[in-house]
Amino acid sequence: MLLNVSKAVVVVIGAALLAGSGKTVIPTAGTPVELSSWNAPHSAWKKKNPIPMSAASIQAGQAIFSQNCEACHGADGKGDGPTGAFLNPHPANFTKASFWAQTDGAIFWKITHGHSPMPSFRDSLSRKQRWNVINYMRHAFDKK
Repeated sequence: MLLNVSKAVVVVIGAALLAGSGKTVIPTAGTPVELSSWNAPHSAWKKKNPIPMSAASIQAGQAIFSQNCEACHGADGKGDGPTGAFLNPHPANFTKASFWAQTDGAIFWKITHGHSPMPSFRDSLSRKQRWNVINYMRHAFDKK
C-alpha cells in the first residue's frame, strides 16, 4: 500500500515539474501537446466533432466567432483582440501549431467550460454552435 502511495506522489510531483518546464507531454496516445495550466480531460480528447466540415458550418461558425470570440482572440485569431490585451492570461493564439495539436473534442470542452478570464459558453451557445465555431476556427486558423 505504501508503495502505491509513493508512486502516486512521484507521478504528481513529476507532472508538477513538467508543468513548470514547458515540456511536451502526451495526454492521449500519439497526441503531443504543450502542458499548460488549462488542459481538457482525457475523455474530451477522444470526442469527435459530429458536425461535418462544410461551407454552411464554416459560415455559421464565423458569425458566432465574430460575435463571441473576436473581441478577445482577434479577427485573425492571434489572441490580440482589443479586449484581449487587458486579460491575464492573454487569450490563446489560434495560429500556433501547438494550439492545433489539440483535438476538436478538447477545444469543444474548453469552449464549453471556460477558464477565467474566458467565460463558459455552455449556456449561451448550443452544442451545434460550439462545433460550428470549431469548424470555422480550424478552417480559418489551422495552417497545417
